[in-house]
Amino acid sequence: MAGLKYTWDPKVAPNEGRIVAVLVAQDGGYGPIDPAALYSVVTNNYVRNGGDGYKIFRDGLNAYDYGPGLEVVLAEYMAAQGSYVPYLDGRISMK
Repeated sequence: MAGLKYTWDPKVAPNEGRIVAVLVAQDGGYGPIDPAALYSVVTNNYVRNGGDGYKIFRDGLNAYDYGPGLEVVLAEYMAAQGSYVPYLDGRISMK
């Protein structure tokens, strides 16, 4: 199961609240985010270093770079798996 399920509203200005609902995977389903909980986040180096205005990731608790670059991981995956067919799994919905 994927970690997040969210709903976004394309009519809202970028970075000003487009994400209107977020649920976190838990106990075989999804539930609301716990504001008191700590969550691990995996991202690419660009976002990790504050790219696109995400300073929270650059300045986050225990932030560190680990593993190979995204381009290396993707190239290795594509070489091993062959062609990729995109799919929808229902985690992202639009208001």
